[in-house]
Amino acid sequence: MDPPLPCIGTRISLSGSLGTVRYVGSVSNTSGTWLGVEWDSPIRGKHNGIKDGKQYFTCRFETSGSFIRPSPHIHYGVSFLEALSAKYIEALHGDRSQEKVVLGSSAGAIQVEAVDLDKIREKFSRLDRLREVSLDNECVVRGNSLGEIAQTCPNVRGLDFSQNLLPSWEVVAQITEELPYLLHLSVNRNRLQMPHDYERLPGAFRKLIELQLNDTLTSWIDMQKITSFMPELRSIEMGYNYLTRLCGDRTEEQGALPPVELINLDANKLSDWVHIWTSLKEYKSLQRVVLTSNIIENIPFPEHPSDSLPGISYLSLSGNCIRAWESIDALSCWLPALKTLTMSGNPLLSDDALEQQLRPLLIARIPSLTTLDGAAISTRERNDSELFYMSYIIRQGPLADDVRSKAHYRWKDLCQKHGTPDEIQGANKQQNKLSDHLIDVQLYRYDESLKQIEAAFNAEPETVLRVLPTMTFRVLRLKICKALKLNPRQVAITFWLRMGHGTLSSIDSQYDTRDLDWLGVENGSHIIYQIQ
Repeated sequence: MDPPLPCIGTRISLSGSLGTVRYVGSVSNTSGTWLGVEWDSPIRGKHNGIKDGKQYFTCRFETSGSFIRPSPHIHYGVSFLEALSAKYIEALHGDRSQEKVVLGSSAGAIQVEAVDLDKIREKFSRLDRLREVSLDNECVVRGNSLGEIAQTCPNVRGLDFSQNLLPSWEVVAQITEELPYLLHLSVNRNRLQMPHDYERLPGAFRKLIELQLNDTLTSWIDMQKITSFMPELRSIEMGYNYLTRLCGDRTEEQGALPPVELINLDANKLSDWVHIWTSLKEYKSLQRVVLTSNIIENIPFPEHPSDSLPGISYLSLSGNCIRAWESIDALSCWLPALKTLTMSGNPLLSDDALEQQLRPLLIARIPSLTTLDGAAISTRERNDSELFYMSYIIRQGPLADDVRSKAHYRWKDLCQKHGTPDEIQGANKQQNKLSDHLIDVQLYRYDESLKQIEAAFNAEPETVLRVLPTMTFRVLRLKICKALKLNPRQVAITFWLRMGHGTLSSIDSQYDTRDLDWLGVENGSHIIYQIQ
């Protein structure tokens, strides 16, 4: 007897690919029954539900649809407790007191004998003690009978439901309402339908403080509807959701917003700066915003001082399309209390000819900043950066103060802080201010001769970097990796500073936040590196 056909909306898994049934029936010029499936991956299918010019169903993406035959190979999912038991309960091995165990890092080459592993298995099988549960890609599709989950694992604090077959928020709520201490919930890479009935939701997320909705295709308005039932929520992640617009102008029917402090909108398609912050301004407790890898090109100045968001202290803008310094000036007006900023990967910072000037120019234009691209800004570095910025402005030629102030938003503030530069001396004395501050650091690749032969340092260095002595060693390390075309995340590099008496002093990560001059790096200093 053939198994019953799935209903439209049923979630399925086939050969590791997840999808939703959008059509059940016949297809022209073929025999038998077909399932029209919208796959979660936009590259898994072949079309948009069209066969021979006829539209059978529609997909979010043009290439995520396909027709498949009903088959025993299609997996329709398991309950929450079935997945939990399969993941966390291992069958006891019985009378054997000693067992051979293969060390995972040895590729099967090393075996050791372990005693009483069943005791360990029994300990881990106590589901009532679980605090953190990961059911990533376990094909969970439904909950269990009322009370079973609460009786089995009542102490869960964190639950990862990423990449499952959960069909709707009602099913999620059915599970989480029996987890009264749940604080962290991840439903990444699911395709959740909005509830037909919201009755379950008020009691399902009472203590939740973190929600991850990455790659769920959830809209901004749907997110706000769901999170209105999460009164303690502090963090929302909505990356990879193909968002082009958010929205504002909420109505009372949508419910109150939770006291969110962090919103992550990484890798969407947001471009309108004013629209983004008009939408985010609804969150009165918001402090940290991630806009990495969007398509923001321009940041205009706010029309009114009241448009600013004084509560924001952290912003990530890496990987956007910003290319004008005016956007940085405007940013300091929008976010007057901004302390931490990441800007790497924007066209503005891709000019190799200005590489040594980019960080000082950024620091000088945002007075509240204390950390830029992961490197702390010392008081001395800020002062040097602001003085360099003033000399940079002066070198553009004699101009009236009102003209300068219009072109450089912080000019008047910097003059009040450091004094107005003398125009006559400025043309001569300040012309070379940056070069007066820069030092040359000579870079050598490590070999044994560097420890033994003084003449080895008379040879040409591998490269010479011109840097500010107020730069932290972390920034220098990143510059060295860039000069050597190395990815610091993929290779381990050891560094030494050659001291005056010829010995090599190791510089490890504990010195990352120290200035170069504190470390004793001077003009002509030798830095030696070794790739591990």
